[in-house]
Amino acid sequence: EFQYRSRSAISWWKHLKEKHSTTPSLAGCLLRCDCGHESYSHMHGQECQTANFTIIRNEDAPIRRIEMTPQCVLCKIHPKTPGGYIMHLRRHHKTTLKGNGVYLKCSCGARYNHEKDYLKHDKKCTGTDYTLHKLDEN
Repeated sequence: EFQYRSRSAISWWKHLKEKHSTTPSLAGCLLRCDCGHESYSHMHGQECQTANFTIIRNEDAPIRRIEMTPQCVLCKIHPKTPGGYIMHLRRHHKTTLKGNGVYLKCSCGARYNHEKDYLKHDKKCTGTDYTLHKLDEN
């Protein structure tokens, strides 16, 4: 049984989500407070005076991850759609996909590294699942 102790349940919860793309319940982990309370949520730490947690991993539980959209190449934001990704780069970083040496690939197989390419593609396709690739990748 894996164990880890922490006084900050929320920082551990955020770490799982940001670094491992999972949640405590998907990872098969739960928080056990020294007061005896067990939960997947980090909210108990705000109510309990003890608030000293042991993180317990059920070794038999599979580690599952949440589906996550690609992270911006310049910050920690995860735009939800390809159009959102393109707009985020343009508005917040004053740059483009091509300017960063990347392109987006739709789940239908279409590739685009410019806003105009995406707008043409978007009229034909209803999918929003996409991945991010370097321009030199096949």
